[in-house]
This record gives sequence, C-alpha cells and structure tokens, in this order.
Amino acid sequence: MALTPDTVFEWVLAVAGGSTPIVFAVALQNFFIQPATLTKPQRLFQDFSVVLGLVHGLALLIVNTAGTLWAGIGIGMLAVSLALFLGAIEAARRAPMTRTFVYEPRCDRILNTGPYRVIRHPIYVSYSVAWLAAPVATHNLVLLASAIFMIGCHVVSAMEEERRLVTGPLAGEYRKHLESTRRFLPFIY
Repeated sequence: MALTPDTVFEWVLAVAGGSTPIVFAVALQNFFIQPATLTKPQRLFQDFSVVLGLVHGLALLIVNTAGTLWAGIGIGMLAVSLALFLGAIEAARRAPMTRTFVYEPRCDRILNTGPYRVIRHPIYVSYSVAWLAAPVATHNLVLLASAIFMIGCHVVSAMEEERRLVTGPLAGEYRKHLESTRRFLPFIY
C-alpha cells in the first residue's frame, strides 16, 4: 500500500477521483430538487453515497494502482463519467430532477435531448462509471464491492423511476421514449 501516488498518472487519477465526487455533491446541492424533508432511508443513502465517493477518491491517494495502463483507464473512465454527467445536466437544466430514491415531485417532461436521446438514465450511468474507476485502476476488491453495491442502488432507483413514469401522467409519451432508447447501455440494455 502506497502512502502517496508514485507516478504522474497516479496523481492525475487521484485528483480526478477526488474531484469527481465533489462535482457530483455540488450538483446534488445546486441542481437536483431537494424535497422539504427526506425520509431517513433517503438521507442515509445520500449521506452514505457522498462519504463512499470521498472514500473512493481518498483510496486513490493511498492504494497502489495496478499499473500505468490501469491508472490511465481509470482516468479515462472518470473523464467519460464527468462528460456524460455534465451533458445530462445540460440537457436537463430546465427540468426538475430529483435525487436517487427521491421520486417527488414527478417529472413534468420526458427528456430526449443530449445523452437522453440514447439512454434513459445517463446520470446513473455516469455515477456507475465513476464508481468503477477506482476498482479498475487499483484492482481493489473492497472498492469493487462498494461500487457494485452503489451501482445496484442506482439500477433499483432507475427501475422505480421508470415504473412511476409508465403509470403516471406522461405514460404515453414515456412508452414511446422506451421504444427508442435503452436504460443504461446504448443499443444493448
């Protein structure tokens, strides 16, 4: 276990891995709708995900990478994650967006611009790619287990959002959107 990054790639990875959850946390506070009150499970999930994101970023400072190639792949994953996240935020900037596991207020429109043209949940995909960057770069099983857990949470929340949309006031428009997009992976799933 290293106490600090040893190479330029490891330093870039650590900076990218530390700044990505900060970008997500700032967006949580400034872009996503905050309901008047969160349930205890909602608050617990949100606090846990922020802390875990910071742990992933910190781990990149103290855990050796699996080599320059893997550090580069991790950097690329974080860059893709941020680009997708910011593209989704831009496409949705005039639409009320709720946080993970927060379903009210309901969406007032179906997003179909930017990355939403191809996938229905680009923000969850961006989070998932970011969660996977640290375990890919380090081959650390603890980081992998926490990433899989968080990705599972995002999948569950996305499925619930879709269930609510398909039965809500925008059901007809959303069913059409379902036919032209994939949930997470373009052209696959």
